[in-house]
Amino acid sequence: MQQAITQPTFRLHALLAATLIGMMPSYFAAQAQAPMDATKSPQRCATRLAVSLLGVAPDATLASVQTPQVMVDQLLADSRLHDRFAGFINSEFNPSPGANTAEDAVYHLAKYVMQNNLPWKDLFIGPYQVVTTGTGAAMQVTVQVNQQGLGYFRSQAWLERYAGNEEQGIKLNTAYRMLNNVLGVQLTATTNAPGSDISATGRQAPACRGCHYDGWYALDTTAEVLGRVVRTGQNIRFTPSDGQPKMVLGGIMAKDDKDLITAMVQSEQFAFNTCRLVFRYLYGRAENACEAEVFDQCMDAFQATGLIQSALGSVAKDPSFCQ
Repeated sequence: MQQAITQPTFRLHALLAATLIGMMPSYFAAQAQAPMDATKSPQRCATRLAVSLLGVAPDATLASVQTPQVMVDQLLADSRLHDRFAGFINSEFNPSPGANTAEDAVYHLAKYVMQNNLPWKDLFIGPYQVVTTGTGAAMQVTVQVNQQGLGYFRSQAWLERYAGNEEQGIKLNTAYRMLNNVLGVQLTATTNAPGSDISATGRQAPACRGCHYDGWYALDTTAEVLGRVVRTGQNIRFTPSDGQPKMVLGGIMAKDDKDLITAMVQSEQFAFNTCRLVFRYLYGRAENACEAEVFDQCMDAFQATGLIQSALGSVAKDPSFCQ
């Protein structure tokens, strides 16, 4: 990769994409936070923290603290949070549960990243591989250090799950899952009429080319750096990229999946999407315009440390969380 995405350029692209797909960032709106509600008790705050972070009622210690938010860091270190948040991220990044635990590679690596206090970007570009041994009830999944790994993106079960069915082996589905998981891009697939041309030529038709060729997130363009899927009967294998740099993401030169994902996690949109996930986890909904200040705090905290715990903590510690 010749150059990482610059924040000003990518922010413009991200906002354009957000406009197109109905996800305009609301954190830019400058609205005041709601006033503190003095009627909220410490016990109620403790309950909110415990349920939101851990999914359980507060224990005696948390319930007895007069200012429960001082214990947020302890809650963030709890193994129950690691497991619960990993399961949440897995559900956000996959449209449905995997056919087996190996297909839920996101869950296994997300939990590993949190347990070991690793940068959140390691979920996507870290030197790891989610490895499966055994089958059926005896199946075991482990996270292994592998310098050839790329977060969970090179794990075999994940690759096979999102290989797609493009007739020439172009990894359109893989490209979309990468854009969705890292940056939060959301596109809606259209259903073709019988006999429609679904080849690369057909995808250049006006109704399709916006998503496949024209946008900064263009699926065909993005997939060109990912190699191909080769199917022989029931067998499936993947060829590597040709190693030639290609323009992706509206102006970045990338030669393979590592260049592509690295450019994504270096962008401001990566931090933005991460904080959107944090809000959905803690509040069970997307952020509101009135939460602009807290959202900005989340992004600042996450960009300062790279830890998902920092992003969660910045929101959970804010006075507004217990109002």
